[in-house]
Amino acid sequence: MQLSARVLVVVAFIATIRASSAQSPSPSFSTLSTQAQAARDAHQLEKAVNLYKQALKLKSNWEDGLWSLGSIAYDLNQYKDCVWAFGKLSELKPDSAPGWSMAGLCEYELHNYGSALDDLAHAEHLEFKENVELGRTARLHYALVLTKTGTFEKAINILSDLAREKKTPEIIAATGIAGLRRLWLPSEVPEAERDLVYQVGNAMAYGMEQDYKVADQKFDEVLKAYPSEPNVHFRYGAMLYIQDDGRGIEEMKKAIALAPDHVPALVSLSAIYLKREDSKAAVEYGELAVKASPGDFATHIVLGRALLASEDLARAATELEQAVKLAPKSPEGHYSLAQAYSRLGRKEDSARETAEFKRLEHLGAK
Repeated sequence: MQLSARVLVVVAFIATIRASSAQSPSPSFSTLSTQAQAARDAHQLEKAVNLYKQALKLKSNWEDGLWSLGSIAYDLNQYKDCVWAFGKLSELKPDSAPGWSMAGLCEYELHNYGSALDDLAHAEHLEFKENVELGRTARLHYALVLTKTGTFEKAINILSDLAREKKTPEIIAATGIAGLRRLWLPSEVPEAERDLVYQVGNAMAYGMEQDYKVADQKFDEVLKAYPSEPNVHFRYGAMLYIQDDGRGIEEMKKAIALAPDHVPALVSLSAIYLKREDSKAAVEYGELAVKASPGDFATHIVLGRALLASEDLARAATELEQAVKLAPKSPEGHYSLAQAYSRLGRKEDSARETAEFKRLEHLGAK
């Protein structure tokens, strides 16, 4: 009798739960999405985040919801939610640049620089087709992570475009760091180096704007203050070369005198002398570049091309093979190697490299 009473209590308890559940059904996607948007519009952002998350559990491919959740999370510094939302949005819309840009910005804030680089590279491939403000922010952060991960020249190319549009203190700082080839973010610049970074960035930014008269003056000021900094001589030389190639070459040589293993200066001089049809000098600087940085694609390709011009075909092929091995996705490496094989009479190898060059060029054009 006592057992039956317990069973009845349990049955009654279960019935009560079921009745309660029947009376309070879970909110629908329509209800949650409406509430989320209302909370967002009322600037109740924490509440909006929770509601968007609930709605997205019911409909994970809700694109507007993912964008809103990611954007609000970014504003609230909730970067893990931001990464998740924009990562999901990018899966749904892989040909849309804004999702990739925002994902990259969120990864940057989490200090996940490799992931940020991948996301922002996707946005670059899509030509940063988004609103002007987001596109400019994404390009600046792309340059920052390129600098942080050691891809200085590409970072400078991006910063050049940004400086021509609008020169800002952020652009100047980023340019100075990249110009000095330091693996820093602006927040990481040591206090003792801040003046040098600013002066170099300012001088380079005037050069990027093609205001060479002022840039000349600014570089002169930097060199008086920091005459032993090889990167300043190299950057000044690179700018001078556009106006006066002789002066530019001499300034790059000063960089090498201060730092014999200055790879950018060595590679640049090899390429310059190759263009001048001085293959002997091109080979000399190319060999020094490879010796200084044997694991660098740029050093092997510049030496390979110099050797090709001096008819040292076997060595040229060896250097260009190494370049392709180091950067198999670079069209220019395959193109130069195809030329070397052709001149060595290796027709099948040349055809293979030519085909790969065309394939990579086609992919890059998409």
